[in-house]
Amino acid sequence: MVRRRPHRRCSEMIPKDRTATMKLTRRIFAKALAAGLITVPAFSLLCSTEALAETITLKISHSWPNRTEFLQRMQAAFNGSHKDVQIEYVSGGDNWQPLFQSTLRDSLVGQLPDVTHQLINYTGLYSEKGIVQPIDTIPGGQDFIASSGVSRALVEAATANDHVYAVPYGLTVPAVFYNMSLLKKAGWDQDHVPQSWEEIIDAAAKVSALGGNISGGYFEFEASNNWMYQNVLSGLGGSMQGENGTVGFDSELGVEAMSIIGNFAKAANTVAMTRDQARQAFNAGTVGILLRSASGIPSIMKAAQANNFKLEVGPFPVTAGKGKLSAVSHGMFILTDDPARQKAALQYIEWAYGPEAQALEAEYAGYLPANSKALNESELFADYLKSNPYVRSLTASLSDAGDWYTYQVDNTDQIFDAQIEIVRRVVTGKTDPAAAVAEMSAETEKLLK
Repeated sequence: MVRRRPHRRCSEMIPKDRTATMKLTRRIFAKALAAGLITVPAFSLLCSTEALAETITLKISHSWPNRTEFLQRMQAAFNGSHKDVQIEYVSGGDNWQPLFQSTLRDSLVGQLPDVTHQLINYTGLYSEKGIVQPIDTIPGGQDFIASSGVSRALVEAATANDHVYAVPYGLTVPAVFYNMSLLKKAGWDQDHVPQSWEEIIDAAAKVSALGGNISGGYFEFEASNNWMYQNVLSGLGGSMQGENGTVGFDSELGVEAMSIIGNFAKAANTVAMTRDQARQAFNAGTVGILLRSASGIPSIMKAAQANNFKLEVGPFPVTAGKGKLSAVSHGMFILTDDPARQKAALQYIEWAYGPEAQALEAEYAGYLPANSKALNESELFADYLKSNPYVRSLTASLSDAGDWYTYQVDNTDQIFDAQIEIVRRVVTGKTDPAAAVAEMSAETEKLLK
């Protein structure tokens, strides 16, 4: 059961025996009060004054506590252009999974924010629990969705029980970051970045052979929802889900995907680093290849310039005609059930999907805009795309992208955490890929029961 914090209106605070018989402007009300013609409790005066100039401040939860400049610019841009509605961003966690869990907890104690930026693939779970509100039933919501140009695939991902519960905000796909200075030094003599898993693994081995403090590469296998394994698997043409909701990765393709991750780690001689340590090392110029989310482009570009190494960004390998990427699509959900605040929330969503906010997202958060029309037609993106050619090249990857998979159960985080720990043992050479897939399948089936 979802408990919601009530929004008290002034009319609810005025005693029933004080019902007004006429509408008063603030000036007339003040004169009448001064002349002693009417007497009301002090709080009624405050309520009347507040009602005439009420500003709604929306609380919006997110999982980006480290992207302060992005959030500050978003808040300043919206608040500066809207008088009756203001926004305040509140952190619900430092990643998608902690934000998901905090939202579930907040729903139990009636402390939900008005809007939340979350993964679209949580739509089914949230709608089933009554946490989110259908946007297409809010006045103006259906018209906005119909005219916004949101892709059919994303609308379907945000739909449950024939209602749309989220509007997409940003997308990201996995990408392969190359320190071409190290690759050239190691003997990579091609005029293009590696195109296949075989070439990527070969390049990692060459860089690793340089020795010293140089690492061949790092595969960010710890990403939420076992995202990197999902992408290797879906890129080969496999799926996390089988028929009738069964486990889909307990297959030859599932073992092949796990073998690719293990072979890369072995060839790269991946040292025991955390994800953050690996990112710092790549930014410092001591790691040859980094496989991570494309949202890292802005920060890595700055690091490459500061540390004087040549950067290239290549696509994740996808088997032609069979494979596709599992993109992370996150969107905006309305949680408040108060009609006035829902109307205000829709104003924020319409703005956030527009060119100004989408440009801020691309420049400061590194996500690919969900609004492809804004990306292709708005002048706000022209200079950004000119100075960020990697973003333009990766937009082509979206044609091969579907939404990443999640289990529609409350313990979905527990399932993925268990899977990631098994992948970790493959990366560290402690478990054979085939045995790892069998164990991951059994553990997943057990946790789904």
